[in-house]
Amino acid sequence: MSHFLICLSLLGVAGVDLDGLESDAFRAAAARVAPSVVQIELVGGAEHDGKSLLGTGPITGTVVDADGWIVTSAFHLLSKPQAILVKAAEGKRYAARLMATDHAHQLVLLKIEPDSPLPVPEGCRREEIRVGQWAIAVGRTFSFEKPNLTVGIVSATSRMDGKAIQTDAAVSPNNYGGPLVDIRGQVLGVLVPLSPQSNEVLAGTEWYDSGIGFVVPWESIVTRIFPRLRKGDSLFPGRLGVRFASQNSNTGEPVVASVKRGSAVEEAGLRPGDRIVEVQGQAVPRIATLASVLGPYYAGEEVQLVIEREGKRLTCPVTLTK
Repeated sequence: MSHFLICLSLLGVAGVDLDGLESDAFRAAAARVAPSVVQIELVGGAEHDGKSLLGTGPITGTVVDADGWIVTSAFHLLSKPQAILVKAAEGKRYAARLMATDHAHQLVLLKIEPDSPLPVPEGCRREEIRVGQWAIAVGRTFSFEKPNLTVGIVSATSRMDGKAIQTDAAVSPNNYGGPLVDIRGQVLGVLVPLSPQSNEVLAGTEWYDSGIGFVVPWESIVTRIFPRLRKGDSLFPGRLGVRFASQNSNTGEPVVASVKRGSAVEEAGLRPGDRIVEVQGQAVPRIATLASVLGPYYAGEEVQLVIEREGKRLTCPVTLTK
């Protein structure tokens, strides 16, 4: 039990309004991060993509760097708008440029030229995030003056092949691109639609307000994603380029059935019948484990595989592909 809840319990004995204190804490957490939450307006663009109706109202973004760098969900840019306007918390609108896209996490990076440094939120380290802790989803769509919020808990810390945190706070297109914060107002991550079945931008949107929402960890954004996107390089999920013998990823062992011709794994020497036993020093007894270990890696990055072939173990460095 957190110190906050212990204090509430002790106060409750004295007849204090616990519900009121709890609500005050949620509002205070949202208020702390609010200066770093921006409203984004899209001008022009398609109203649908041939399958789904695309949103046209204001959307949410989160400041990641004081010099005018902002992340939001790639879902919002499906309409390919003619112009992007960012309204910062102080109320001024700025023209924004789309710099790059992270296709693995469905994030985009925008750049504005603000008159003064933008407030950057305080983040929570990933190892400090705990299942069951409060989680507050914050957006700036319904009203610019006050951020909208929903409240839930962190329900899992390593989902979508290790790429995301899961929350049961109501997450919808209204707060995609906004932060998920803890009870102190520290950012756990940025809200995005994700799906285990597909890396398409629309994948996962069917779950909105269902009690299943996903966020890209803030620590990953700040230390790994943002430094690469700001160079203008879009990022893609890293793939091995092999097909496994088993169709069941949860129980099947990662035994190679075929290797994509001309792929990096073929050049590295992998053959049908090889069993992958380790990736980056971590044992991978099942295909699902392998997918989870590889999940955070991008195309173009090198990983070390250990394979078992005819009773011998061999180390193979492999460059992941798109």
